[in-house]
Parts: sequence; structure tokens; C-alpha cells
Amino acid sequence: MFAFLRSLCRRPLVWLALLLVASSGLAGSRAAAQAPPADLDFTPVEAAPARPATTARLAASAEVANGRMTDAPPTSTAPAASQPAQVSLGVTLLTGLLGGFAAVLMPCIFPLLPMTVSFFTKRARSRAAGIRQALLYGASIVVIYVALGLLITVAFGADALNNLATNGLFNLFFFGLLVVFAASFLGAFDITLPSEWVNKTDTQADKGGVLGIFFMAATLALVSFSCTGPIIGTLLVQAATTGQLLGPAVGMLGFSTALALPCTLLSLFPGWLSSLPKSGGWLNSVKVVLGFLELGLSLKFLSNVDLAYHWEWFDRELFLVVWIVLAVLLGFYLLGELRLSHDSPLAFVTLPRLFLAIATLSFGLYLVPGLWGAPLHAVAAFLPPQTTQDFDLYTPTLTGPGASQPYEEVRR
Repeated sequence: MFAFLRSLCRRPLVWLALLLVASSGLAGSRAAAQAPPADLDFTPVEAAPARPATTARLAASAEVANGRMTDAPPTSTAPAASQPAQVSLGVTLLTGLLGGFAAVLMPCIFPLLPMTVSFFTKRARSRAAGIRQALLYGASIVVIYVALGLLITVAFGADALNNLATNGLFNLFFFGLLVVFAASFLGAFDITLPSEWVNKTDTQADKGGVLGIFFMAATLALVSFSCTGPIIGTLLVQAATTGQLLGPAVGMLGFSTALALPCTLLSLFPGWLSSLPKSGGWLNSVKVVLGFLELGLSLKFLSNVDLAYHWEWFDRELFLVVWIVLAVLLGFYLLGELRLSHDSPLAFVTLPRLFLAIATLSFGLYLVPGLWGAPLHAVAAFLPPQTTQDFDLYTPTLTGPGASQPYEEVRR
């Protein structure tokens, strides 16, 4: 029996013939099930001519039903900036956490982790004292950044934060700000704070005690601003335009928690230091990747400006074209085909870079059908409205003669 089955497995033509016979049998049984019984008589009914259900005709029929039919020609309105959707504080907190973990991998912070941990473990008289100082250091980082978020909330107020997302001037300012942050990450320049601030906080940190540890955390915040500044600015801009009063404070809470967590955990478990990857050129690659992300995110604010002032030039196709180009360039960068001024030579492509390149290039290909009007539900919240699409092959299929089912049913 096994010999017979083994011989069948070696003959693919036999399996193909069996599949054809099975499919023909299934087709015959389906046709027999769909065939009407012979004792039923059907009365032919003349079908009414199909009428295309255009948007204008549907609107006219609605006016007739409401008794408000007029002879005035239909008017078209220009697209206006839509009100932003309320983003929950949980999403803002998660975004802050992701931004904080990304900041840990920056060249201004990651090399300092072993030095900071050894400072607490060797300076303290006992292990318990070192753990207390490390916890105080992490809590000081959280307090500093949350205070910054609360300061933004108090400075602008609830009404101003709710109006930021639809204000054209603010969106234009945010767009320029994110472009500057992206240029800094891509290596054009470094954003640094005055050296006098760093020197004063460093002097206070040498005094020791609780206040000294607090100023030590403040010194880290100032020294690392060239790496964390663009991330903090982006998080504050995003949180301020969500419509939530406590958005900036919650965003900074997530960011500072993720930033303080590695130092605290490594102080609790110093043996983990040996498992950390060595510093190298990959730290600069993290900055470059975030620079590309900053550029892509900045386009959302430019789109809001276009909608607010009815410029009608930064439409959906142009938005998608820039995103596709950025995705392709980032994929080539991760594969080592594109190098910037601060990059070190890439001997080979590591598996994380390869997987990120695959994800990035796949995302770029996913955006391509949107140039012809595909809805792209995964990123639709970031794109300009569908009404700004100049060349749309998708929306007419929803209102054409064959569109008898609701859109959600067609999509399912």
C-alpha cells in the first residue's frame, strides 16, 4: 500500500488528472443543484433600463423627497480643512513610549548608559544605596520632561490646543519645524542648547545628594538635546494637535519613562551591560531613519495648510508620490545603496536592516495603487481627503451603474 502511494507521489500528472476529475464532478453537482425543477413555470418580466446612480441624481432625488426641489444649479465647494479626530491619551502615551525608546538608541544617549550605571554602582556605599540613587535619577528624568509638557499646556491653554490643528499658520510653522528636525537627523547640522546651561547644571550635579542627582538628570537632558530635541518637538507638536488638554504632559510622560527605564533596569541588574550591543555606525543609522520619518510626518501639516487656505495644489497624488519616494530612498539606505555624510562604511547588511528594508519597500509598493484612487485604509487618516484626488479610478465604481451594494459590503 505504501509503495503504491509512493509511486503516485512521483507522478504529478496522475494527481493533475485526479484534480480535474474532482473539479468537473463538483461543477456538475453545483450545476445540478442550481438547475430549476421541471414543474415550475417562470413568467418573463421586462427589466427596466439601468440608470446610473450618480451623486448628483441621488442628491436631486433626496431634494424631491423632502419637497425642496429648486431650479438652482448645483454648486461645488472647495475642500476645507477637516476637524482632527480626537486621539485618546493612551495612543499619545504609546507614541511617547516609542519616541523614548528610539531616543535611547541615539548616539548622544546610548554610549552614556554604561557610564551612568557604573557611576551609581561604584559611587554608592552599598547596593541598596545605588539602587535608590538610580531610581531617583530615573524619577528626576520623568519629572523634568513631564514638567515641560505641563508648561506647554499652561502656556497655550485648552482652547488654543484645540484650535492648533485647524489653524493654517500654526500648521505651516509645524511643517517647517519638522523639516528642520529632519535635516538635523539627516546630518545637516546639530541642534544644541547654550553651553552655559550645561556648565551650570553640571556644577550643581557635583554637589551630591538628592539635588545633585536631579541636576545630573537635567544635565543629561541638556547634553542629549541634539538627539532628543527633534523627537521631543515632534511629540509635543503631535500631542498639542490631538485636542486633548493633557496630551503634551502624557506624551512627555511616555517619553521620559522609556528614557529612564534602561538606566534604572541596568542599575538593578548590572550584568545586563555585557549583553548590550557595542556603539558604532548603526547609531547614526537610527538618526537617519528617524529623519526620513520626520519628513514623511511633516507632509501631514503641509496638507492641513493646503486645505485651510484652499490652495488646491498639494493634492492626494502629490502627497503619495513624496511618501513613495521617501520609502524607496529609505529602503535603499538600509540596504547600503545610499550613504550620507556621517555614515560609516557598511561591510554587509545585517538581518534587522534587511527586514526593515523589506518592510519599507513593501510599504512604498502598497502606496502605489493610491495614485489611481485606491482608499489605502491603513494610512487614510494621514492622507488628504479623497475629494482632492485628480485622477480617481476607484470612487466612480462605487456610484456607477453596477454599484448596487453598500461600500462596506463590497469591501468585505
